[in-house]
Amino acid sequence: MIDWIEKFFRPTFERFEAREPVLALELATAVLLIEISRADYREDPQEQAAIRRLLLERLSLCEEEIDVLLQQAIDEADRLVSLQHITRMLNERMSQQDKLRVIEMMWEVVYADGEKHHYEEHLMRQVSDLLYVPHADFIQARLRAEERQG
Repeated sequence: MIDWIEKFFRPTFERFEAREPVLALELATAVLLIEISRADYREDPQEQAAIRRLLLERLSLCEEEIDVLLQQAIDEADRLVSLQHITRMLNERMSQQDKLRVIEMMWEVVYADGEKHHYEEHLMRQVSDLLYVPHADFIQARLRAEERQG
């Protein structure tokens, strides 16, 4: 019974981790994008569109699969208590370059609405630290995202 309860309350991406590790990474990435879009306590259509665009560009999923992934990510973000589980899994399963891509995607969501809120920057620094992304790489990712928003 205890095992069932623990399994039930374990985050969705962790349940996928053993069976479908790629899906778990995609879901964890999408959750981080949802979290950064919520950091300023506003739902911005430009940020939501950026999340969808980034997932379509960077993941090998069709639009219907992206819709399902996004809904799972929103549900997961609604239940999220800590970023520790997500970042731990990303650290275990992603290369440094892949983690840097996630940071850059997050920066693109931050700049999608044309402004950077201090809550967004705080969360970006927290995730970057949890993913062991060097500060210089963190800054370069931010500058690349700023350039793309032009």
